[in-house]
Amino acid sequence: MKRLILIILVFGLLLNLVSCVKKPKLYLFSWTDYIAPELIRKFERDNDCKVVLDTYNSNETMHAKLLTSKSAYDIIIPSGDYISILIDDGLLEKINLSSLSNYSNLDPVILNKVEEYEFDLGYTVPYFWGTSGVIYNKKLVSEEDMTDISWDVFQNQKYANKITMLDDIREVIGVALIHNGFNPNDTSETALAIARESLLLWDLNVVQYDSDSFKNEVQDGTIWLGQAYNGDALQVMEENGDIAFVLPKEGSTLWIDFFAIPKNSENKELAHKYIDFLLDEKNALTNAEYVLYATPNVAAYKLLNKSMQENKNIYPVQEYLDKCFLIKNIRNEVLKLDVIWQEIRNN
Repeated sequence: MKRLILIILVFGLLLNLVSCVKKPKLYLFSWTDYIAPELIRKFERDNDCKVVLDTYNSNETMHAKLLTSKSAYDIIIPSGDYISILIDDGLLEKINLSSLSNYSNLDPVILNKVEEYEFDLGYTVPYFWGTSGVIYNKKLVSEEDMTDISWDVFQNQKYANKITMLDDIREVIGVALIHNGFNPNDTSETALAIARESLLLWDLNVVQYDSDSFKNEVQDGTIWLGQAYNGDALQVMEENGDIAFVLPKEGSTLWIDFFAIPKNSENKELAHKYIDFLLDEKNALTNAEYVLYATPNVAAYKLLNKSMQENKNIYPVQEYLDKCFLIKNIRNEVLKLDVIWQEIRNN
């Protein structure tokens, strides 16, 4: 009898192992803290699959890994200025938009905005959009200093070695250009020379260029303020009431992140299911409430509580958006920015 029970247990274990081996996997390559964990678990249950998540902290890192790694990802989340780069490199597969039953939930206003990027829209589906501003610790930075602030707050000597900026060439140089009255896509000699002067002054106070560590360091007082994506800042604010966020008066960068399917994806059918799953209005609502970025899903937006809909740090008023600029692909002109970037990074 004991032998029979043992055989049954072993047989059951083998069946479970076989089942696990056969379970399909979706390989997701995304920014950190950019998907509600409960949605990953739900997608796994609904599709009897396993989601394997890798993360990156810059488009450059993502692009480099796609070019050099043997890893085959099924979904990536690039920003708009990188889509045409990925297309030109032959790294993206077209998405079968007709197979996405929830595609109609997307806001036509956002889809019209996407056209400004001038790439083939068939390769992408909007995920979230947002901007960058200044995160700060209210215990260490006075409200007076943060009232009607300019990006030039970064050159205030009282914050020497207490500032971080993003590890993102386009965001950092972009806000320096905006601060000086230029479009962040302006690569003229005059615009870049003036932006460089601002960046060299800011750099005297900047302790590092990093897109993740500031989330903890602004809370423990290692840094007092820094450049941050609005959703990241709001996530930290939910954890710590001493942290605040503000949008500088000159305006800021504006970005849209997208779902995209790499050409070498080994599970494109499951990738389409994943995109459609997150376009579902209730799932998109859960996700928007978690990441605290602006959702392009108008059906989900209508379900948000009023306080989120009216949060100007997530959904800036039109008057402020009029002062914001999409970061676009400037192709080889980015080499001009890289000279400045290397100078401040190595200074």
